[in-house]
Amino acid sequence: MKKLSFLLFISLLVLIIFSCRDDYNYDPASKPLRFSKDTVMLDTVFSTVRSETYVLKVYNQQNDDVVIPGIYLEKGSFSQFKINVDGFEGNSSNANNFQNIPLRSKDSLYIFIEIAPKGISTSEALADEDLIFNTMGNTQKVKLLSLIEDAEFYFSKSGTKEISHDLFWNSSKSKVIYGTLKLTNNANLSVSEGTKIYLHKNASILIDSGSVLTLNGSLHKEVIIRGDRHESRYDSLPGNWDQIRLARNSLAKVNHAVIKGGNNAFYLEDNAQLIISNSKIYNFLYGGIYSIGGNVEGKNLALNNCGTSDLIALYGGNYDFTHCTFANYWNLNAGAGYAVYLSNSHQKSGKLQYKQLNASFKNCILWVNNYNSLYIDNNPNAPFFYSFDTNLIKNNSNSIHVDTDNNFIHTILNKDPLFYKTGYSECLLSLTEDSPALGKGNLTYALSVPLDINGFPRTSAPALGAYQE
Repeated sequence: MKKLSFLLFISLLVLIIFSCRDDYNYDPASKPLRFSKDTVMLDTVFSTVRSETYVLKVYNQQNDDVVIPGIYLEKGSFSQFKINVDGFEGNSSNANNFQNIPLRSKDSLYIFIEIAPKGISTSEALADEDLIFNTMGNTQKVKLLSLIEDAEFYFSKSGTKEISHDLFWNSSKSKVIYGTLKLTNNANLSVSEGTKIYLHKNASILIDSGSVLTLNGSLHKEVIIRGDRHESRYDSLPGNWDQIRLARNSLAKVNHAVIKGGNNAFYLEDNAQLIISNSKIYNFLYGGIYSIGGNVEGKNLALNNCGTSDLIALYGGNYDFTHCTFANYWNLNAGAGYAVYLSNSHQKSGKLQYKQLNASFKNCILWVNNYNSLYIDNNPNAPFFYSFDTNLIKNNSNSIHVDTDNNFIHTILNKDPLFYKTGYSECLLSLTEDSPALGKGNLTYALSVPLDINGFPRTSAPALGAYQE
């Protein structure tokens, strides 16, 4: 029995040895390899922040098992890219150079790629490098590309970064916010044209009482506010960050901004003030403008895809909108998806509170996927004044009688405005040539906002909404 066990052990050992030897006796690859991609496009990243991981598959098209003599990054140890080949990580000791990588017949090899950018001297820089594969008498390359943004980071271990002095942001560096950035002590934050502001998951901007936020964008050089995930699949989704919160008696002045992808774009507390023009607000989990007794003046605004409503006005306040487009094509869940929600009451600490509401809409469009673009909650315990003059409105509600209510005049009712694009990733709320909103605006109101959101004049035959054409 002992002799039989010994023979079995020797046989197994010989089998293992020859099996292992076969792995090391592969011939060098003599035919071209095939790749899942010719170019690996990594999304934009911030300087000093690593990207997510991308995958490249390498295929052996030969009928024989082979080894790949060399796989390496063009810039070696100085590369900003990081690779992992067959489970082994590139680093300074191996200079991102891998040799004699086995690959079985008709099999594939996974290469994982990241970028770990170093600091850059300009606001943006392109990382461009080849991942090189050496085979027998042949060299193949896969291009690696990524855009790097120089960034300034705002965060605190406490979760709230307080700014108690006046601050000016320009476009030389992107601004990245973690946690809450709180403007306090009557400080002013001024943001110049072309500046990009990125907020991490659940991050917010809080403008404390007495402080002022000013976004000074310009046509084609808008201030951009969005989540910090650059990948396109995140760009079009709501809920990537929290909100810009305006505390009681604070002020925000906004011109030419693009704000997208959070919970609320602006959240106003009682008596906060927002003056906003020539701006786009897209893809928010709850509201584009969510006000609890605040005051809002809006001109040339385009809002779309908000889970509850583009504008949510609770507990009264003062609202005046001229040439604004409130579109809502929200379809991510069974949310209300209104364009405008108006109420002079609000539930707070288990008690219903009331406050006077004043709302005016002139030369606007209110259109939604839902059966009704407008919700009016008029509680008799507080005054409720509203006026809709020369608007296009979708309304199929039994509780709102647009055709007989004297607060609605010159209304185009239930005619599709025919927007150009309404999607989450592509939204352009300009009007197609057959739109019933073209040429239907009140000229007096148009002359108070003589240029549309794109700078085109509307001093004759004004269209409704933010876009003249």
